[in-house]
Amino acid sequence: MDLINRYVYAVTQKLPVSQRADIELELRGLIEDMLEDRGAPGDTASREVVEQVLLELGPPNEMAARYRVKERYLIGPGLIEGYRSVLKIVIYSLVIFLSISYIIEYFSSTDSSGKSLLEYFVTILSVSIQGFAWVTGIFAFIEYLGARTDKAKDWDPSQLDPVPDTATRIKPIEPIIGFLASILFFVVFTFSIDWLGVIRISGEQSFNIPVFDKEAFAIYLPFIWAVTAIGILKDAMKLILRTWTSQLVAVHLIFNVVFTIAAIVILSDPAIMNPMFMNQLVDANLLTTGEASYNTVNRIWNQSREGLIYIIVIINLIDTVSVGMKWFRHKDGPKVLSK
Repeated sequence: MDLINRYVYAVTQKLPVSQRADIELELRGLIEDMLEDRGAPGDTASREVVEQVLLELGPPNEMAARYRVKERYLIGPGLIEGYRSVLKIVIYSLVIFLSISYIIEYFSSTDSSGKSLLEYFVTILSVSIQGFAWVTGIFAFIEYLGARTDKAKDWDPSQLDPVPDTATRIKPIEPIIGFLASILFFVVFTFSIDWLGVIRISGEQSFNIPVFDKEAFAIYLPFIWAVTAIGILKDAMKLILRTWTSQLVAVHLIFNVVFTIAAIVILSDPAIMNPMFMNQLVDANLLTTGEASYNTVNRIWNQSREGLIYIIVIINLIDTVSVGMKWFRHKDGPKVLSK
């Protein structure tokens, strides 16, 4: 019966992955025995009898708690596997992207002293600790949100969330790509913003002409960190829920709003742009003052900040509408977090 499937799913999703199969068999057997005691075995049981049995068993979160050795935790059994996966992705991504940044800087710099190598290891350590703190805090928040939602609901078997349809689930690759994008965004704008520009590395002529002024951009780093944190939260919920829910749509909308606001605030400040960009292009013999190509590049450069704002707003608007439509089509699916 569908109601039994929904109850079993709700219980097992709150338990460690390694235990779910065995506990599902045990729980189904228990329910079957209770139905037989009422003279309604198997599929012959009416919905009312099934609801009576489930009411006697209790809410899914309480039933799941009976199978746990310990009840107190910061991150519960239902989230621990996802927590470990996200933590690995975030830490590995930070190390890889920071290493790539260091390698590029090492081979393009005339200073090959050991100081830069020491700074690299210190940066790796400090950023890894920061990543660990972010992921742990995000999953603790999700755990708290799920526990709070469970306590707020009056237990009623008829309100059990349906088992998500395979066709409506979010593919695991989607949040993984999201994590990589968030970490790359964080690393580039926090540590390697100088490399956003025109770069040439060769024996004859090497130069790096950055688009942004690093010192002026530094005051906006809290915006970058906030966008990264919310992005990780969004993709962590995708990895846990695996289907579009009202909560996930809300977090996705918050991410788009914060990202758009951050982009508008940052790009509205002309000081963030490299004031010598055009002159440096001329000094590097890439352009010649007065030529048509120079005038074209100069016009694009002067309109770049405004153009980027329009592009970001349009992309986020399209993404928001797209996500809203996905949720609307599947809004009868699960509405709360599974711990």
